[in-house]
Amino acid sequence: MRRILSFVVLVFLASAFLAKAIPAQNETKQELQLSAPADSSEESMAQAAQVEQDKEERLQQAIKYQKAKNTLYFVDQGYGILFLVLFLFLGISAFLRRQIEKITRKRFWVVAFYTLLFLIIAFIVGFPTSYYGFSLEHKFELSNQTLLQWFGEELLGLLVIGIIALIVVEGIYLALKKAPRTWWIYVSVVFIGFTVVLVNLAPILILPLFNVYTPLPEGELRDRLVSLSHRANVEVENIFAMDMSKQTKKANAMFTGLGNTKRIVLGDNLVDEFTTDEVEVVIAHEMGHNLMHHIWWGILFSAILTGIGFFIIHLTGPRIITRFRNKLKIDDMADVAGLPLIFLIFVIYGLITMPVFPAFSRHMERQADKFALDMTQNKEAFISAMDELAYMNLADPNPSPIIEFLLYDHPPISKRIKFAEEYESGTK
Repeated sequence: MRRILSFVVLVFLASAFLAKAIPAQNETKQELQLSAPADSSEESMAQAAQVEQDKEERLQQAIKYQKAKNTLYFVDQGYGILFLVLFLFLGISAFLRRQIEKITRKRFWVVAFYTLLFLIIAFIVGFPTSYYGFSLEHKFELSNQTLLQWFGEELLGLLVIGIIALIVVEGIYLALKKAPRTWWIYVSVVFIGFTVVLVNLAPILILPLFNVYTPLPEGELRDRLVSLSHRANVEVENIFAMDMSKQTKKANAMFTGLGNTKRIVLGDNLVDEFTTDEVEVVIAHEMGHNLMHHIWWGILFSAILTGIGFFIIHLTGPRIITRFRNKLKIDDMADVAGLPLIFLIFVIYGLITMPVFPAFSRHMERQADKFALDMTQNKEAFISAMDELAYMNLADPNPSPIIEFLLYDHPPISKRIKFAEEYESGTK
């Protein structure tokens, strides 16, 4: 439910481009290097056998974990649709608007209060699936958060979404009132500018709400990353580390921001658990996104999808209101009680177009992988980083082709490793 509401409230904002995450479970290098030379060939063989057994057990865990996450995703989609349908057709939405109008009749405040109350109700209704997602991370030993810490971040996320939603929804209903025939065009155009501003401000206004960012200390790693940025012709003045270990056993590296907020950010788990060569390859991948303007391409692609979505709402929304006016008790599209209808159409539209953006993203990820291999000439480090990600983050290296087609915004680990193994500089 929360994923659905975030998707709809942000109206296809390019949140995937705020940070390109490279997750990994937190393990020590000593634990990972189980295949180190033993005192005898017999011990070495026994150790190798144990490593293979551990890998097989981890693979089975990864398959279970990914299957549970995929199931939760689709259940969450259905749960969200059911909530929106009932909220509309049981007359709850119109009732909520009428109660607000008893307090104020000013359009701005009616829209604002309705939006906030609706988000709070949706947050409460969607809590069971959100909590299941939290418990799933603990079940597979991937989370470092207590229930209280997790819930605090959920409330903080609700606050952030609420502020953004107020801006978005007020803008939509202002356009609906002023230009009922062409509102979707104005909203689609403004969307592009709003997304650019949001992506630019996220590194300094939104992301620091959840993690502490400190300059990466002087040393070999920082020197390597600065040198890499110079070789890649990517000007980056700021390199930060963030305390991601307070939340998760995964790692994260990102190249985020636009213009004066552009920066490299490394999760502390990544710094601690990956070799310098591996971190360099990961960051080279992120720099590839920047150098090939993938953030801008993502914003443009999202804007096109969003514009089509708003046009579909413009075509179908009034017909649905007319057809079910007695049940919905909604006057027209400019009635804020129809907000869940906008959400509902967007969700269904998102399900229909579900494979589109992941396919586009996978294409860009492959380009960034090639850039990283070209830039570092270190496919061994790339392959070892991918291997560790598959092992440590419970990533299914060979997901179902259907699941990959529908949900994967990165190529599966096995395909990324195969690409690197077959890679020859300048030929891919």
